[in-house]
Amino acid sequence: MKKVLAFLLVMLLTIGVAAAEGIHLVAPMTGYTQERIDATMAKDEADRGAEEKWHMLINEGMAADYPEYEMEYVDWGWAESLDQKQRSLIAAGMAPDILAGETFMPTYAAEGLLEPLPEDIVDLVNPTFLLFDPEGTPVGVGVKSSIFLLFYNKDLMAAAGLDPETPPTTWDEWKEMSDAITAAGNGEFYGGGIPSFPHAGGSLRATPFFRQCGTDFAVDGKDNLSDPDLQATLQFIREMNRNFPEGLGNNSEEDPLWNAFNAGTIAFAVDGSWRAAAATSNGLNWGVAQLPTRDGKAGNCLVGTIYLSVSSSSANKEAAFDVLRECLAEKNEKIWLTESVCPPLKSIIDDESNYADDPVLMMEMEALKNGTYSGLAVFSKNDSAVWEIINRQVLARVTMTEDDIATICADAQAQIAMLLQ
Repeated sequence: MKKVLAFLLVMLLTIGVAAAEGIHLVAPMTGYTQERIDATMAKDEADRGAEEKWHMLINEGMAADYPEYEMEYVDWGWAESLDQKQRSLIAAGMAPDILAGETFMPTYAAEGLLEPLPEDIVDLVNPTFLLFDPEGTPVGVGVKSSIFLLFYNKDLMAAAGLDPETPPTTWDEWKEMSDAITAAGNGEFYGGGIPSFPHAGGSLRATPFFRQCGTDFAVDGKDNLSDPDLQATLQFIREMNRNFPEGLGNNSEEDPLWNAFNAGTIAFAVDGSWRAAAATSNGLNWGVAQLPTRDGKAGNCLVGTIYLSVSSSSANKEAAFDVLRECLAEKNEKIWLTESVCPPLKSIIDDESNYADDPVLMMEMEALKNGTYSGLAVFSKNDSAVWEIINRQVLARVTMTEDDIATICADAQAQIAMLLQ
């Protein structure tokens, strides 16, 4: 009943915009709901995380800078839940003023659901953090993100007779080291590999390794599963998966794997830059490196991106862009640095004094200065349904069976072809 009432409230707010005094704006996940604000305020300031501090600063800033705006921050969850809520309102002609999300936002851009960004916002951010429509027009901005890095446990490397100060740089070195750690652990600790979670968490972590080989799950909106380089990468993912305890790397829940790394029983973790804060807080003797490559060619993928866009059907576009401007205020965006997460602003990225003492951010910022990255590839039709097939019937099947990889890919392609017709 609560969810139904909340849904009706949002609809009424959206319908009543023109009649009310001032400007009502509906935005998911941009600021905290009153319940979250109360819970955050009850904490000691030192106990508030970066996300909580960022949201609080936005709420305070909106109240001070735009008192004529009445903000309705709605909590529709994240990932599939958020996508479903937003799409239901879009279909009903009642889209919220601001749309938010991660992996599904490129499909909104492809479908023409997002308003082009004003030039002043575009000029603020590094190009990696911009979301583009099919014509190349920026229509969304990531307020934070990360690329994947390799975190490693130095003590486990030393226990296997490896140099803890020399992480792997190639796939072959990585496999040899991981195999050695798993053997030395004898069931007590493991080398680890590339997670293949049967959802976006797995496809995101697999993508950098495909891109290192000049390939991807999709090219020009069409599936690319027959590509030999892609299949060779899947074989490598299968081999590395043997250095996880059975069922851990392809678990539908991610937490058991990260808990194992934080507990010091997994040597290598492929994750975003926030893993540094978790490793430190758990007392690990850890290091970080760029991802190992097959033949020296770098490749990576954005992860943990919060994209914000203004709905093309919003009645309050300029006011909604003011919310994005508040989110991107430098004093707000610097909060992410405290947890080794990368903000989008050129002014922060280009000034190394902002992160000179953080080796993870130094590594990440250098990559952002020298290249442009993106999230998951986008399929021309039924994007989420195609990814469901890839996640569950390609990535999971590769690591949960010994089925021939070419056969796995061909079986998935037959299903995907029907969705892309």
